[in-house]
Amino acid sequence: MKFVCFTVFLIVTLLPLGQCDQFDIFWKRNFLPAIFSGPSNCSITACEALKIIVQLFVVSKESKSGKDQTPKKDTNMAADMGVFNLENDLHKRIRQIESRLRSVEQPVWKLTPGSKNEWNLCTSGICRCNPDTKSFTCWNTNLKSVPATQVIPMNMVFIDLSRNSLSTLHKDTFRGLTLLEELDLSSNFLDFIPYDLFRDLDSLIQLRIQSNQLEELDHRTLWKLRNLILLDISKNVLSDVPEDLLNHMQRLTVINLSDNRIKHFPPELLRDQLVLEELDLSKNEIEVLKANSLKDLDKLTILDLSWNMISNISDEFFIGAKSLKTLILHSNRLTAISRKTFEYLPELITLDLTMNRISSIDSRAFTELVSLRELFLGQNSLSHIPDGLFLHTVSLTRLTLFSNNLTTLEESNFQGLTNLVNLMLNNNILKSFTPKVFHPLVNLEKLRIDSNKLQFLPHGSFDGLHNLVAVKLDKNPWHCDCRALYLARWIRESGPKLWDGQPMCRGPGDLGGHEVGRLRYDDLCDGQWASMLSLSPRLPVRKHRILTPMNYTDYFNLYLKHIYTSTSEKSTNLSTTTVSSRFVAES
Repeated sequence: MKFVCFTVFLIVTLLPLGQCDQFDIFWKRNFLPAIFSGPSNCSITACEALKIIVQLFVVSKESKSGKDQTPKKDTNMAADMGVFNLENDLHKRIRQIESRLRSVEQPVWKLTPGSKNEWNLCTSGICRCNPDTKSFTCWNTNLKSVPATQVIPMNMVFIDLSRNSLSTLHKDTFRGLTLLEELDLSSNFLDFIPYDLFRDLDSLIQLRIQSNQLEELDHRTLWKLRNLILLDISKNVLSDVPEDLLNHMQRLTVINLSDNRIKHFPPELLRDQLVLEELDLSKNEIEVLKANSLKDLDKLTILDLSWNMISNISDEFFIGAKSLKTLILHSNRLTAISRKTFEYLPELITLDLTMNRISSIDSRAFTELVSLRELFLGQNSLSHIPDGLFLHTVSLTRLTLFSNNLTTLEESNFQGLTNLVNLMLNNNILKSFTPKVFHPLVNLEKLRIDSNKLQFLPHGSFDGLHNLVAVKLDKNPWHCDCRALYLARWIRESGPKLWDGQPMCRGPGDLGGHEVGRLRYDDLCDGQWASMLSLSPRLPVRKHRILTPMNYTDYFNLYLKHIYTSTSEKSTNLSTTTVSSRFVAES
């Protein structure tokens, strides 16, 4: 009792009440009689103390609101901020005290031996109780506390209290339920869990506490759960995880800590998790991944670290995770990938690095990823692809490089990708690429190069890609002159392969807005041969096509004869022969 009184007295002295008439009245009427009445000099209980503290905060706020009406000097700003932070901290502490008090004063249901008669009593309660499956569920019944009249047999195997309004639980709620295997406390308002709440649940296999309001967990909370296989504490507000929280839990295979506010990934957190297979730490605030954090986790297959603030990964972080198959680093702040970052992941199949700030990748960064099939590098800041980057990723079937800063592609960029099926290069700033850049991709089926700055497709770009089934080319500024002949012919021959949109001409002249695939030689190259030979300017584009039974060579010969009437017959024949042979080659 004296400790309770001392605590109240300390809080009172810390509260910034100043010379407040309301406080004086409150002090004389409520606090002093409670403390100094009786021989023990302190007769208030913990609950009475909590009530006094809450009332004091009300008085404090009223006093503060009255003072806020007068203008404040700049010199008092720092002091005011200190007072504000103190009040917030005290308010938080009071909430914690309240939660702890509720954990010892909450009603507790009636725990009984598991006789047939007691199971019958269980079924007559307000929740559903099934003796055949030894299960109990109070799902979505708006409970604010466990029903005190409910009978719970001690040989219960499954309890579901999810989707209610529970803010805390009595520390003895599950006492004696040594056969319980599954417990679901998800989707409540739990902001505090007594550290010994689970002390008797030695047989528990699955524990779900996701979607609550937990700000912290005592490091001893889970120590007795030696047989736990699945642990889900996602969607809470945890800012810190004690590094020994998971000690003694050597059978965990799935851990979900996603969607919290965790800032640090303690290197010793998983030291006992020798059979861990799945770990989800996504949607937190982790900034650094330290060395040896996954040491000895040779059973780990899925690791999700997406939607954090990771800017640095130690070269030794993945040591020990040799069986990792899926690694998700989506939406972080990585700027570079070193040679050693993924050196210890020979079994990796999927690597997602989408939505980072990567501008630099070592040319040997993926050398050890011999099993890699899916690589996601979209929405980064890559301006070029290092030579030989994919030489050793022969198993790769899907590669995304969309939404980067790529301006050109070189012949060696995709060497080694003989099994690639899907390539996404859309939403870059590609202006050109070498004609043979796609030639190593002999098994390519889907290609996206839409939404770039391409004006033409190099002659022979798609030659040899016999497995193509879908190509997306639209939203490029295609320039429809003679250089577009290859693209126009490919579209006419492979029209069904176009994926969601026809390539349109940006220009020149009246050709702007026309579909590239509908244009033929005389639309694209009319007058250009003479222009290229510096003999005369390019003729305007005809709006109406001249239909003639003559082939292109005869027609072009007549066209040249019309232009060079002053040229000797010998010179004309020579020019005609040269230009005609070039036309045949281009056609």
